[in-house]
Amino acid sequence: QNPSMLRARYYEAHDLIKRAWNEPKPFSFNGRFTKQRYVNAWPRPIQKPHPPIWIPGSGSVESWRWCAENDYVYCNLSYFGHKASRAILAGFWREMESMGKDRNPYRAGYLQFVGVGESREEALRLYKEPAEYFYDRSLYVDPRFGGAAGYTTEATIRAKIKSQIVQAAENATRARPPETEFDNIVEEGYVIVGSPDEVAEQLRDIAVEFNVGHLLLLLQFGNMNADLTQYNTKLFAERVMPQLHDLFDDEWEDKWWPAPLPDARRVRPRSLAAQNFVAAAK
Repeated sequence: QNPSMLRARYYEAHDLIKRAWNEPKPFSFNGRFTKQRYVNAWPRPIQKPHPPIWIPGSGSVESWRWCAENDYVYCNLSYFGHKASRAILAGFWREMESMGKDRNPYRAGYLQFVGVGESREEALRLYKEPAEYFYDRSLYVDPRFGGAAGYTTEATIRAKIKSQIVQAAENATRARPPETEFDNIVEEGYVIVGSPDEVAEQLRDIAVEFNVGHLLLLLQFGNMNADLTQYNTKLFAERVMPQLHDLFDDEWEDKWWPAPLPDARRVRPRSLAAQNFVAAAK
């Protein structure tokens, strides 16, 4: 597709999805890029008027403004760590201030690779191969895509924001960029590794500095197998997450979190006696 038209296509697709969530009856959609004679989404979302909307982005100024205008969460998805995202999140909050929005940290999300071990030494040993595998082999972007005309807007260029796609494309032109070596991966903050307390401290510092209430974690990357992924996830859930859980709750309300069903409407798990009865009947 013509890169200069991608944002217009994106906005139209967004309008179609929101209307499909909210229209009680089938309807026709006659957009510039998408034409549907019948649209009848089923099942529709339980939460009304619709679930909270989170928008992924890698640094375009237009996405910041659009999220502010629509009261959506902006999620900075970066494969290049917190150091590369510092300017992006700082720019996002400057834009929110210029548009009269408050600094509720739950307006923003941030993605980070994480590897947790019982000790820092164990974490460095466990996650070296998966991290090098990912950055050496799994993030290839043809350089022609990174600089396609129309892909980066004038406002983003003026803000001196470099997207992760451009960075990945630049790396692809090098025989073996230093970013693929584990020492550099850790030093640059692409992957945060360490003991539970070390990881929690780093993530807490990032959340406070970036003013981000939604931390999104990639706990499986590269060639990690199921056992290592489960180990990483278990350690994070049991020993890192409790240290971060209530970071902003005393001061701010998270208005962008999905609302669950009321207790009375939830499906209850069968009792043990009922399970045994069903098993016997089968």
